Amino acid sequence: MKTLLAGAAVLTIAVSFTSCKKNDVDESGSANLKIVNASPSSSAQSFYLANNVVVQGGLNFGDAKGYIAANSGNNLEAQFRNEGSSTAFATGKFNFNNGSSYTVFLAGDGQSARVKLFPDDLSPVEGKAKVRFVHLSDAAPANIDIRKASGDNLIVNLAHDNASNYVSLDPGILSLQVFATGQSASLGNFDLSAFAAGKIYTVYITGSTTSTITVHQIVHN
Repeated sequence: MKTLLAGAAVLTIAVSFTSCKKNDVDESGSANLKIVNASPSSSAQSFYLANNVVVQGGLNFGDAKGYIAANSGNNLEAQFRNEGSSTAFATGKFNFNNGSSYTVFLAGDGQSARVKLFPDDLSPVEGKAKVRFVHLSDAAPANIDIRKASGDNLIVNLAHDNASNYVSLDPGILSLQVFATGQSASLGNFDLSAFAAGKIYTVYITGSTTSTITVHQIVHN
């Protein structure tokens, strides 16, 4: 009995170790990644996943690379590196499902630099633009509301480092304002390029000081 219990304990430890091991790559699968530099003061970046290069330099603030096939698997280390550097500027560990699509952001500046990952829903809405909002600004309040210029709410109580649900919007130019949740003093007015019917977008809020809060949009299809 003692031998059986000891064997079971060893097996449990082994299974636990295997399930938690770093860079547990699915050798037969892949995921599709859109890589975005949302770090205002960063230099040009490279991006690595599980020690494999995905973007080799040239990713400046505001840039978004189109979808690139990369490893799927569990506990994969994602690294942004300053162009030409072998050391990480920011790292994170994530699970990537085979066949799924994700957007990976470099967010924050300096010691606050971090990697954020969001799964993408690439099914379009007929006759509408499908849009989600991502709060990556370290200068904005922890929770924000996003409103149309008319004052109507688009997104309520969006938490820092989180993405909203997708919303369907009429095609055309969108003017929006950002507020601390429940407050009436705007953090800024922002005009976005025209949204097109059938297209899918992410709009992200970034900025490390109140004077540098900006809003950017990227298209997924």
